[in-house]
Amino acid sequence: MNYVVNANAKSLTQEQRQLAGRLKISDGFLALLLSRGFCDEHSIAKFLHPSINDFSSPFDIDGMKAAADRLKKAIRDRERVLIYGDYDCDGICAIAILMLYLKDKVDASYFIPDRNKDGYGISVDALKGIIARKRPGLVITVDCGITAIQEVEYLKSQGIDTIVTDHHEPQAQIPDCIVVDPKVQKTGYFDFCGAGVALKLVEAMAGRDEATKYLDICAIATIADVVPLTKDNRIIAYHGLKQISSNPRKGIKMMLGEDKATSQNIMFRLAPRMNAAGRLNSAMKVVSLFLENDYFMLKTLAEELSRDNARRQELCETAVAEAKEMLRGVDFNETNIIVLKGEDWEAGILGIAAARLVDEFKRPTVLFARSGDELKGSARSVPSVNIFELFSSLSAYFTAFGGHAQAAGVSMTDESFEAFKTAANEALSNCPSSDFCPNTECDMALDLNGDVLSFAKELELLEPTGYGNPKPNFLVNVKNFKFDKIGFSNHMKCSTKAMDLMAFSKYSHVLAPRISNADFEISLGLNTFQNNTVAQGIVQSLKINSMTATDDECKTYNLHHLDFEGSVNLENVDIKFVENLLEKPFGTLVVCFDWSAYETLAKSSQKIKNLPFVFADSPHLNPENQVVVAPSSTFDFGFYQQVILVGHPLTEGYEAYIAKRVKTYALGDTSARTLKLPQNVLRTAYRHVYDISVAKTRMQSMAKFYAYVSSRMNIGETEFFAAIKVFEQLGLLKIGDRGMIEVSRRSVELTNSVAYRNLSTQ
Repeated sequence: MNYVVNANAKSLTQEQRQLAGRLKISDGFLALLLSRGFCDEHSIAKFLHPSINDFSSPFDIDGMKAAADRLKKAIRDRERVLIYGDYDCDGICAIAILMLYLKDKVDASYFIPDRNKDGYGISVDALKGIIARKRPGLVITVDCGITAIQEVEYLKSQGIDTIVTDHHEPQAQIPDCIVVDPKVQKTGYFDFCGAGVALKLVEAMAGRDEATKYLDICAIATIADVVPLTKDNRIIAYHGLKQISSNPRKGIKMMLGEDKATSQNIMFRLAPRMNAAGRLNSAMKVVSLFLENDYFMLKTLAEELSRDNARRQELCETAVAEAKEMLRGVDFNETNIIVLKGEDWEAGILGIAAARLVDEFKRPTVLFARSGDELKGSARSVPSVNIFELFSSLSAYFTAFGGHAQAAGVSMTDESFEAFKTAANEALSNCPSSDFCPNTECDMALDLNGDVLSFAKELELLEPTGYGNPKPNFLVNVKNFKFDKIGFSNHMKCSTKAMDLMAFSKYSHVLAPRISNADFEISLGLNTFQNNTVAQGIVQSLKINSMTATDDECKTYNLHHLDFEGSVNLENVDIKFVENLLEKPFGTLVVCFDWSAYETLAKSSQKIKNLPFVFADSPHLNPENQVVVAPSSTFDFGFYQQVILVGHPLTEGYEAYIAKRVKTYALGDTSARTLKLPQNVLRTAYRHVYDISVAKTRMQSMAKFYAYVSSRMNIGETEFFAAIKVFEQLGLLKIGDRGMIEVSRRSVELTNSVAYRNLSTQ
């Protein structure tokens, strides 16, 4: 992994430094804004202080005047109006905005299709049932309809007018009715979400003051639908979140609870629960969050949505796990796009699952679920591949498709699946391998010698952040540092003079040793504890530039080898064989069990020395060629074509474990070197651990636990943790998450521990 930095405060001109002074911001903050395309004092001031007065005119959107005139006629003539919306957060919010505006003016009702029964968008079958029940004179679509050619013709045949309000990309033909979609002509600001278009329709009908009443609802949709938080969208999100903070609607308050109204909480807490119902069945009930005021009804609805979301998460985890299993053994040198189908997958969770796979494997991903006689799919992409353009070039394989550059939906017959998979892969065959091993872009490098706390406070001026105005990430270089576990959790912390660096559990193995030089990609914020506010960086990714771990330290990191028994005969290969494998960019993993093995190997082969290097674990599952030293117990070998073992594991059983998952070779002598732990040492360690238990001494961390015991007996760290592993396997020891040690005195047979059987106890 390589990092690219977009902004540099040191490169500012004298004129730009004077600009920073006038704006009362730091040079670093100005450099950040300049890198995001702001070029003058006026645009920066408008961005930092969004004003409703800067809203664009709703009539900049083609078709808006005609839509407003037709809706005014419906109100004047007391027609029945049906609002037909999409089943996601955006569609729900768009319906709510129009329903609240129209509730005292006209007989209005709404309909949201059931994803499983009705599919996406408008369908004639759904319309037939609605028309029979509601008998509308006017249908208004929100967040859908731009491709509804036949459906609008059907409504016309029934004598019903249609206003399509949408924000998706139009195709070659648009419906023959009033169409309000800012992407059709792109004459003004065109990046609204569906609710944003609905809000502009209200503004066209009744003016800006009326439209601002619904900014809170529109802000939720704007953030959730991942449209750019620029210009009008930034104004909507900024003032909408303020409305929620100062005077939240009862339903929004019920859903947020004690959480603050921030873009992050909208995106990751509120929106997923709103979306969950539509992903699994019907989203009709969710509109009541905004229309209903009864406390008990809202409480019941919030509880239902939380249950739906838990079920959605479960289904998503299952689909991701099954998709990963399908990808084991796949040659990623020949895979430019991931295309998979699951017979039991829920269509509603495919987009989330596809995004997870894109993050892991760095390739566009399309996942399909069966829906009657068709396959329904959701696609997500990497920045270098426009998935909508790709699908447009392959439209002959689909019965329907639509979407954006990075996300799309598609339908096809089962018979077209394999042909589409082949054609899509061939269409991307000219993509360089670097597209699938992308550099990580950081907004700017952070100087730890500067006033990081003040800068972290200044960053709050960027809020609300999201797509188009992302929360900035920073590159931090740290030398000669050591992360420590926070208590008995797997979370890690390293304190510097400038900030606290926090790393969550996925990095617990990687950051275990002392590292001499590493680059960190971090997000920067504030943390207040006991009235003390500090700058806090949250690790997003890291690259180890240099480190040294002794072979004895590697033994400690290799202790999970003791969990495996067995034997294996590995083919022994030479350096030339390995270097030939490395001619292809994906599929080869070099595993070094000891630090000395890695140093010797790096000296013998420049090609291997130049490979990406990781300690303990890889940041993703994308099987690019790389070296891993002392792979952790969670390292997943299954996506590589071959693994080359170098050095000495603690057990041959661990080699056999790897060989069962992937073709495995030995480079030189890889015989196991059994760890020695004499029985008298094991007994003494047990006695000291038991004394701690009896004394009810609370340990603050595993490191403190080891220090406490080692101060009373001459035992190395590796031997101590090996003893702990034996005790835990035998059920003699339990360590609570608050540091309390429980030890059993029951009689056990030591050989019942796999770890004990793998040790030399003489």
